[in-house]
Amino acid sequence: MRRPTAPTVGRFILRFLLVWLFIGIAACGSSRGFPPGGPSSSRTINRAQIRSVPERSAYDLILFLRPRWLDARIMATPRDPNPIYAHVYLDDFTWGPLESLNDIPSQAIEQIDFLSALDATTRYGGGDMGGIIRIYTRIGR
Repeated sequence: MRRPTAPTVGRFILRFLLVWLFIGIAACGSSRGFPPGGPSSSRTINRAQIRSVPERSAYDLILFLRPRWLDARIMATPRDPNPIYAHVYLDDFTWGPLESLNDIPSQAIEQIDFLSALDATTRYGGGDMGGIIRIYTRIGR
């Protein structure tokens, strides 16, 4: 028994719709371009941005301006139930976990940077798999 064949016009329309479906899916992918303000703008909080927020702790400041910096970089798994978060450095010295940001008043901060795990390893050596939130105080510069 032969299978009935679709008319040529039907095949053309089907192919046309499939092509546009794939184009639509590809267009929904993430953008790899830099955010407005240049490539470093999402990795740095400068003094002008700090002044634009009411005086608070460094934790509140980051929560307001760059909340994704506070997210876990490596999620918990059944094998390792502890997620990995960024580590805090103050004036290029290790300071502590994210909770230690509550001890730093925003008026004392000149600049805050986020370093990925790879950049942190290059700069400070291994061990900071969650990246680094690096704070420079106005006194330390």
